[in-house]
Amino acid sequence: MSVLTHGRRAVTVTAATLAAVLLTAAAGLVAAGSGTAHAGGGAVVLAQGDIDLVPQLADGRLDLRIADRTGHGTVPREPADVVLHVVPEAKESILSPVNPVLGDGLYGWFLNGRHARDVFALTPAWTVLPGARAVEVTLDRAQGEGRFALYTFTEEMEWTDQEPVQHLNSEDPGHRSFRLPQGTERFAPTWGFAAEGVHRLTLTVTATLADGSEVSDTETLAVAVGSTDPTRVRPGDGSTPTATPTPTTSSTPTPTPPPSGTATPSPSAPAGYVIDDGHIDLAARPVSPGKLAFRIKDGTLQNPRWHDPEDVVIHVRPAAKRRIGEAQAFLGTPGDPVWWLPSSRLDGLVWPGWNTEEFPAAQVKGRISYRLDALQGPGRLAVVNDNSLDSTVLLDSGNGLPDAFEHTAGSHSHSAWAFTKEGVYRTVLTVAATLADGTKVSDTATIAWAVGTVDPTTVRPGPGDGPVAPTTAPPGGTPTTTPSTSPSAPAPGGTDEPPAGDGTAGGTNGQAATAGSAAAGTSGTGSATGGATDGRLASTGAPALLPVGLAAAAVGAGAVAFLAARRRRRAEPPEPAH
Repeated sequence: MSVLTHGRRAVTVTAATLAAVLLTAAAGLVAAGSGTAHAGGGAVVLAQGDIDLVPQLADGRLDLRIADRTGHGTVPREPADVVLHVVPEAKESILSPVNPVLGDGLYGWFLNGRHARDVFALTPAWTVLPGARAVEVTLDRAQGEGRFALYTFTEEMEWTDQEPVQHLNSEDPGHRSFRLPQGTERFAPTWGFAAEGVHRLTLTVTATLADGSEVSDTETLAVAVGSTDPTRVRPGDGSTPTATPTPTTSSTPTPTPPPSGTATPSPSAPAGYVIDDGHIDLAARPVSPGKLAFRIKDGTLQNPRWHDPEDVVIHVRPAAKRRIGEAQAFLGTPGDPVWWLPSSRLDGLVWPGWNTEEFPAAQVKGRISYRLDALQGPGRLAVVNDNSLDSTVLLDSGNGLPDAFEHTAGSHSHSAWAFTKEGVYRTVLTVAATLADGTKVSDTATIAWAVGTVDPTTVRPGPGDGPVAPTTAPPGGTPTTTPSTSPSAPAPGGTDEPPAGDGTAGGTNGQAATAGSAAAGTSGTGSATGGATDGRLASTGAPALLPVGLAAAAVGAGAVAFLAARRRRRAEPPEPAH
């Protein structure tokens, strides 16, 4: 630093050099932010946006390329240099017409599937070769657990009870090749995978040219499906040695969450019972004559157990991320992200419901109310009925709190939960009823939610370390109550009978959370006041804070140089703003 204090030229040159270096680094990172992530061995991971498989002629030979439009412009890539990632959010229920195509499983992972417009995923397509008489695609080999299928099944076909049109199927020799339709600029069938893991698809593209001659090219595509970490997948046929994966931007390693229900607490957070998958109910439960207790009924275990809400952390996994649709425009701009737990069961996500079955209708006057008194968190929370017959908004923190709805006694239902940002949320909920003898009973509890890439094992259950954000109420101080909702029929599968007592469950609850498995960036560490960053390397683009910070540092360095040159005296840089 002494050189900066002796003479205008030394100050100016040194600071200007520093500014140039920082600007160059910032520009490089900004450019990287508009590109794609890299897997081991330098392979490019493509996880979101448009790509085309393009057969083209080069020196009389056919060459199958990938036109990558996931960033700015179009970048041609060799298939052997690319890893495609079918993100966890692309998981869907398998419709009955698709069962013969993809197998008899309940769920699959789809590109260009029914809900493609709702998720941030790849949208692959094929383009024809101009001037060719025909272009045929053959599936020579499919490696990986579970079936792969390429097929067409549109909404119109579903409405008119048509069967899917199969193009390729790894388990059906009768569908090992198909011709690209002529006259179609972009042919975008559905890619379906029946299981997570690494799939390798060896494809041969054969073109019949105008003179009748044939040319062909064979390539192997590596596809990481679901929670598989794409940055650890070798591209192509897997023969390319994999280099050590690029470290994350975090200076500390990202922890891998232990299995649910067995959380190891951080020094500042006691262990909460983590629930990240399966059926749970926010329940009204009589614990003694004339008393009501608010409990969480954990139906993911073989023997359902009852938990105090303030002992539990509910994890909304990254796979819940989707786009805000037109029907949910009240949550934000359509197309923006939202973490959505649907009202129907989706394996791999927690499925919260409402349960008043412990209070038969004869024991209650009227209905049982659920009231959201306060919310702490980085975004908005809404609970809605998302079925085709009812789209009632039950709770919405965006229009003032408290907010409440009424539920029929002695029944059970499910609604969709929507969180507009990643991070830690705390919901203060009150369950209340009037008993048959006129006694008013209620119970209030705070539930902690870890949304997105937040590690739920670092989240303190219950109210946390600080006060929950103050309640906001509409003028007059009266709760905003939505219309009463009629519960749906009890969900199938498993018993809803509780064991004796009111103890909390021990042991494990399902599989380990996989928040980090689909992301090579920094997993957010939850706190009571903030959210996590989405450092997913599999997505195109990079976190903007680092290049912006470097650019700001470069500008600051230039300012130091200017002031030092003008004043010819030592000037200490100011403290950065916090």
